[in-house]
Amino acid sequence: MANFKKCIILLALTVFCLTDSFSASAELSPRDSVVKIFVTSSRMDYFRPWQAIGNQAASGSGCIISGNRIITNAHVIDSATFIQVRKESDPRKYTAKIESVANDSDLAILSVNDPEFFKNTVPAQFGELPFLQDSVIVIGFPEGGDKISITGGVVSRIELVPYSKSGKKLIAVQIDAAINPGNSGGPVYQNGKVVGIAMQVMNNSQNIGYIIPTPVINHFLEDLNDKHYDGFPSLGVEARNTENKSLRDFYQLEKIDGGVLVTRVLQYSPAEKILREGDTIVEVENVPLAVDGTYEFRKNERLFFTHIINSKYMGESLQLKIVRNGNPTDVSVQLTEYTNLVPPPQHFVRPPYYIYGGLIFSVLSADLLKSWGQSWWEKAPVPFLNYLVGTGILNEKGKREVVVLLDVLPDDINVGYLDFGNEVISKVNGKEFGSFEEFIKLVESNPSQYCVFETEQKVPIIISTDNIDQITKEILNRNNIPAQFSADVASWRIGPQ
Repeated sequence: MANFKKCIILLALTVFCLTDSFSASAELSPRDSVVKIFVTSSRMDYFRPWQAIGNQAASGSGCIISGNRIITNAHVIDSATFIQVRKESDPRKYTAKIESVANDSDLAILSVNDPEFFKNTVPAQFGELPFLQDSVIVIGFPEGGDKISITGGVVSRIELVPYSKSGKKLIAVQIDAAINPGNSGGPVYQNGKVVGIAMQVMNNSQNIGYIIPTPVINHFLEDLNDKHYDGFPSLGVEARNTENKSLRDFYQLEKIDGGVLVTRVLQYSPAEKILREGDTIVEVENVPLAVDGTYEFRKNERLFFTHIINSKYMGESLQLKIVRNGNPTDVSVQLTEYTNLVPPPQHFVRPPYYIYGGLIFSVLSADLLKSWGQSWWEKAPVPFLNYLVGTGILNEKGKREVVVLLDVLPDDINVGYLDFGNEVISKVNGKEFGSFEEFIKLVESNPSQYCVFETEQKVPIIISTDNIDQITKEILNRNNIPAQFSADVASWRIGPQ
């Protein structure tokens, strides 16, 4: 019985400590900084890129920070057409607008024009990156009720993970506190200061949630000082460990400790023309790398070297020590803007499209791939997925964009091709192209009686150009499509606008 009473007392003290940290200081009231966000969104239909899917309502959480701003997740306000925010202490909803969005780090900034909203609030202060086994508190408005929710948890892991919004690997903190739909965007506190923003959970698991820690948040806010978000830089290489002795001997690394082997340098990346396949990166910003590509981040903690790159800003130089043909050398890489051949999710950007004789063309993107819904990586067409994980990722032909045939709108002109769709187009009239713009110009400038589109499987799709503009117009009218092409395509066209 005595042990039972001790357990009750310890439990009561634990609960008291979790809640008392919020009332210990009259100057800081975290609950007053947390807001509920109401979002009406209209997502784009990437299969029918001239239209939206329709309005949807959702909610999330956010936190008031300095400058009368609200920070939240980018995915909370994804494709938003109307946003309102509400404090726990005020039943009124206030209209908010989007100031900045960072899809790569899943962060966004909102503003509220009405100064009344910020009365009786104190901007949240940011703390440091917590340590393993530290206790934290998640505050937000999860589903299941309308009132604010406070849950406690413990930091269980700190590592680089792919952020679900963009797929970019950034540092994240894993906690065992409950993070449910509606919690997204809400602050995570430790000792009265924000140490993270609730972000995502691991599916098919229990109590594994991830928060965006302050190193990522601070990078995002610092990036916005010039009113323009540039994003987290990338080096643009793929690398593997150098644990194998024979591999190290082959690349003349006998006298070198650690390092990672560059196996691929991506087209148009900052590392192109500076690094080569077969180089070994042994130091990044004077920090030595182990054979598995990690470095000592804090005592008894190691992170993969890309975290050092993520701490830099676009336009800055990255100093590397490499071994090439057995010779150590120092190189500098300027971290310029770089986008993969398949661009990451944009959501707020309308997809480009072009319709010709009922053939609907667009650009391959992560947004399009995710249109296949949950487990899209299992459902999306293999030719599309190849550009993420297959041979297409090599981009040996130096393409800027991948042009795809989405679907065919039935008409006499395209009879026989109605089962075509979700195809990668490689040539127009026998000519290759590197971008959607080049593709459009090849089609528009075609002097022939026929326009021949060739798929990546070398299957021809031949369309007569006789009276093609009128035929395309009739197809659009029958299908209630407002325009033959998106606004950006209009500036590329050679014919009448």
